[in-house]
Amino acid sequence: MDGADKPRHVCIVEAIVNRPEGVVLILLKIYRVIYLLANIESKSIVQPKYLFILFTLFASTWLASNIAAIKLVHFWGITLTGGFLIFPFTCMFNNLIIEVYGYKNSRQVLWSGFLFNIVFIFSMNLVNMIPASPSWPLQNEFQDILIPSTRIVFASLLSFFFSDFISCYSMAKLKLKDRGRSLLKRIILSSSLATVVDITLFFILAFFGVMPIELLVKTYFLAFIKRIFFQILMLPILWFLIDLIKRREGFEVYDHNTDLNPFLLDNVYDINNYKIQESSPLQNLHN
Repeated sequence: MDGADKPRHVCIVEAIVNRPEGVVLILLKIYRVIYLLANIESKSIVQPKYLFILFTLFASTWLASNIAAIKLVHFWGITLTGGFLIFPFTCMFNNLIIEVYGYKNSRQVLWSGFLFNIVFIFSMNLVNMIPASPSWPLQNEFQDILIPSTRIVFASLLSFFFSDFISCYSMAKLKLKDRGRSLLKRIILSSSLATVVDITLFFILAFFGVMPIELLVKTYFLAFIKRIFFQILMLPILWFLIDLIKRREGFEVYDHNTDLNPFLLDNVYDINNYKIQESSPLQNLHN
């Protein structure tokens, strides 16, 4: 049978038998294309190791501080709410996220924590509306602890939600302006600004119109001083943890060209937003 009359599949089989080296070359080219595509994909994604842990700690301490705020504690002659002792850790965890992982991830964790609290409040109120069993004597205790004043709860949620977005925004902008230097300065400036916004919004939303102005002003300034004092105490711990996580992760994020709209949920960064540590295995991603 003439080669021109042979079916195509017969010609292909004969070509494979007679010239196997050609097939090997084709396979090698296909493998190279697959490898290059996989390598390109890996250059666009950096997988953080500790971000999920910080997400969880942020949301859980935020919720815990709202519940613990029902109890008043007294030590060293100072009376505080139980939440006041937990809340600085909430702020610290979000400062860690914004400094190491960038505004996009901080924005996402804020929305997650906010929804976490809303789901808790809704669930507890729903359960509270269901009549209690006659054999269960703790209905009043349940209401007193888990169903606090709706006005207080939403004042706390909204004030922290807005103030922390301001803190994240200022941290991201100052980091770009200072090119990553002056960490202590941007922590103090952004935290102080957020504290002013948080406490002002909270006292207006929670107590305005129900508390005498003189007492409102006095309580406001006492709360501000206590909050700043606790933030100063937390600074060495925060500084240490930021440095530790940056070294362990091998990178930090700069928000070049990031859309700082608080209502976006995008948390994907281009590889050019990452500053890779020189000793990190991720260093070759920039090459």
